[in-house]
Amino acid sequence: MLAGGGKARKRWNSFSEQLQEKNYRINCHLTQYQGHAVELARQVAGEGIKRIYVFGGDGTLNEVLNGIIKSDCLIDPEVELVFLGAGSSCDVEKMFPEKLELIDRIGSKRSYLIDVCKIACRNDQGNPIVRYFLANSSIGVISQSVEYFNQKRVFMSFLKRLNIDVAAIYAGLINVFQFGNFNAEIVIDNTERLDRELKNITIFKCSYFGGGMNYGVESGYDDGKLHVALINKMGRLRLLSYIPSLYTGRVLKKKRAEYHQANDVIVNLKKGNVVIETDGEIIGYPPCEYSLLPGFIKIIV
Repeated sequence: MLAGGGKARKRWNSFSEQLQEKNYRINCHLTQYQGHAVELARQVAGEGIKRIYVFGGDGTLNEVLNGIIKSDCLIDPEVELVFLGAGSSCDVEKMFPEKLELIDRIGSKRSYLIDVCKIACRNDQGNPIVRYFLANSSIGVISQSVEYFNQKRVFMSFLKRLNIDVAAIYAGLINVFQFGNFNAEIVIDNTERLDRELKNITIFKCSYFGGGMNYGVESGYDDGKLHVALINKMGRLRLLSYIPSLYTGRVLKKKRAEYHQANDVIVNLKKGNVVIETDGEIIGYPPCEYSLLPGFIKIIV
């Protein structure tokens, strides 16, 4: 219940009162540590629970998603997710045209059949891992900023409680001055090979990230595509000038930005290591390969 800088716990207390007023039975499990939601989701899906409710942020939803998938298949093909967004940004919700009030999602039968993104990469011990995500994944200054944003620092927690966009901007500014550029080879659909010196690469289904930032691309939860945004090499001052365009959705119109669409994307770094984030969680390191599981799972938002 640490989503939203700790605000999720307060939101849960208020929401649980609404559940009781509606005479809903509450059988909830509070997550205690990173990865706990993966374990809980795997357990309940294995027990035949067909509908799993996720109260929290994108990171909690991401863990639940990874708990109910094994070897690119749902543990139970009939399982569906109900996302009760209570985190910092809840970017996953922004993919959908109409969102119900949280209490109305409990009994709703209106679900969306959505694509799921898959990434194969390396963990911090160098071992191969596979993770799944719904919204976006970044490598570069954004992932480094997410890592800083997620650190349990007193000042960051204060900023998150104050204003989530302010906290995101602060984490970004810190990394504007700390993070440089990196050399990468990007292979798109095994046909197009790009050698780039990058500031950041994002693979996404949802154009929104970090709360109010936006790539300005009309992407769909079921469009069967991976969207690829590249921010090429630049200095610190130029990068600072790009920040406003991240909030207006015009960053990909900038000279040093590129946009591609793909079914499969491979990213190899030529030297060094840069963390990978998926849906706001740090998961590992390149080399990595992104692919898509189209029309994979039903979700209610």
